Amino acid sequence: MARKASLLEVVFHAGKGKQTRPVLSGADLKPTFEHIPTVDFRNATSDVFEERLAVAREVGKAFTEVGFLYALNHGIDADLQDRVTTVIKDFFALPHDEKMKIHINKSPAIKGYEPLLETRIDDKTRGDLKEAFNMADDPYEPEQKAPADLDLSTYPVGPLNQWPTEPAAFRSTIYEYRAAAQGFAAVLLRLIALAVDLPENYFDHMAVFPMAGLRALHYPPQAPSDDDVIGIGAHADYSWVTLVNQLTSAPALEVLNANGHWVSAPPVKDSLVVNVGDFLERATNDRFVSTVHRVRNISGAQRFSLAYFFSPSHEVMIRTLPTCLAEGETPKYPDIKAGEWQRERLLRARVNHPASKAARERGEI
Repeated sequence: MARKASLLEVVFHAGKGKQTRPVLSGADLKPTFEHIPTVDFRNATSDVFEERLAVAREVGKAFTEVGFLYALNHGIDADLQDRVTTVIKDFFALPHDEKMKIHINKSPAIKGYEPLLETRIDDKTRGDLKEAFNMADDPYEPEQKAPADLDLSTYPVGPLNQWPTEPAAFRSTIYEYRAAAQGFAAVLLRLIALAVDLPENYFDHMAVFPMAGLRALHYPPQAPSDDDVIGIGAHADYSWVTLVNQLTSAPALEVLNANGHWVSAPPVKDSLVVNVGDFLERATNDRFVSTVHRVRNISGAQRFSLAYFFSPSHEVMIRTLPTCLAEGETPKYPDIKAGEWQRERLLRARVNHPASKAARERGEI
C-alpha cells in the first residue's frame, strides 16, 4: 500500500527555480546526512601528489554526500580575520542614512549596501532580516588588476562597486581578505579537478578574472516564534563554490537534507564553511550537490558573517564534465555562458533594482 504523502514541505529557490521538498518522518525517511563533515586542508598544496589526492577525495566525498564541508587549515590569516570582522561591525554600526549613500540601486551591477528586508527569498515572510554589503569583480578598480585584453563589453560602464568613506580601512581590508579567499579558492579548484578524475590544472582558466564576490552580512536576532521574517530564506547558491566565514559565535546557518530536515552548521573555530553552488552542480551532472540552506538567527546575539562567492570568468562556458558522464549517459543541463547565466540569476533575485525592472520589461528574465 502506498504511503501517505507528507503534509509538510519546504519551499526553496535554486537553479531550477522555485521548488519544494517534503518533510519526511518514520518509515519514509531516506539515508541522508545529519551533520556537516570536516576536511583538513593542511596537505592541499603538499609536494606529494598522493597527499593532495587524499584531500581531494575527502572534498569529493563531502560534496557528493552533503554539498557542504567545514574547511580547517585553509590558510586565511587569523589576524586578517580579526581585522575584517572589526571593519564589518563598524560599517554596519554606521547611521542608516550613511549606509544608504551606497544603496545597491545606485550601482549598475547591483553592488553596495542592502538594508534590512530589502530582499525576500521566502515569499511567506515580510522579507530577509539581514543587511549586507556586496562587492564583486570590477575591472575599473585598480586593486583587481584586470587583464589588459579583458572584454569590457560584458560589463556595464563603471565604476561598479560602491564603497563607504568610513571605516577608513574598510576598502583595503575587504580587498586584503578577498585576495586571501581567492587564494584558497584556487587551491579548491585544483582539488575539485582531482576529485572528478581530471588534471589538476583543468579549471585554472576559470580564474583569469573570475566573478568573485564578497558579501558582508549582519543578521539581528529574531524571536524563535517569529515566522514573519527570516535571516535569509531557503536557497541554493548560484556560484561554483561559496566560502563562508562565520565571523562571530552566533549559530544560525542551517542546511537542508534529503528528508526535508534542517541540519545546523554552527560556527567551528578557525574554519570556513564551503558549499557547492549551482555552476558546479551543473558541471558535474548533479554528482556534486548544490545544497539548500538558510539563515535563522534565534541565538539572541548579533550575527556577522562574510561570504566569498567564486564563479568563473564571464566568458567561461559551463559544460558537463566528461568524467561525470557514465557510458551512454547524456548531460542533464545545456551549456551556458557563466556571465550571462549569473546576471540573469542576480536580476531575478533583486526585483526592485532598476536593471531588474528594465530586464523584465524587455522580456529578458
